[in-house]
Amino acid sequence: MSTAKAALVESINKRHLRGLPSRGRTHHTAERLKKIREMASDLIEEASALEHETELADANATIAGLGINGAIDFFSEVQKFEVKLIKRALELADGNQARAAKILGLGTTTLNYKIKTYALL
Repeated sequence: MSTAKAALVESINKRHLRGLPSRGRTHHTAERLKKIREMASDLIEEASALEHETELADANATIAGLGINGAIDFFSEVQKFEVKLIKRALELADGNQARAAKILGLGTTTLNYKIKTYALL
């Protein structure tokens, strides 16, 4: 989980719990807060996975739509796909370029070059 997402989940505090229904007095506020943070974390991860799947579906739709009379800009499509892969790897590696390079099977210098070329940072 990225630092920004973790900060969002951690920002949920007791003040945000006011007005939420409780299951009686047996659950303490701290336990409820922990459960809500876990749920928020799971939802953020699921949203990220869905976004990734949507991007892959879009890429597949472009390929499927290619016909004999149609034309696509090959280099533009490759660049878009590379950018998506690099962004996803950086997200999975929490911004650590060395780990992202390992995920992608690239050298760190190659990944750094592509990040600069595509102005991703």
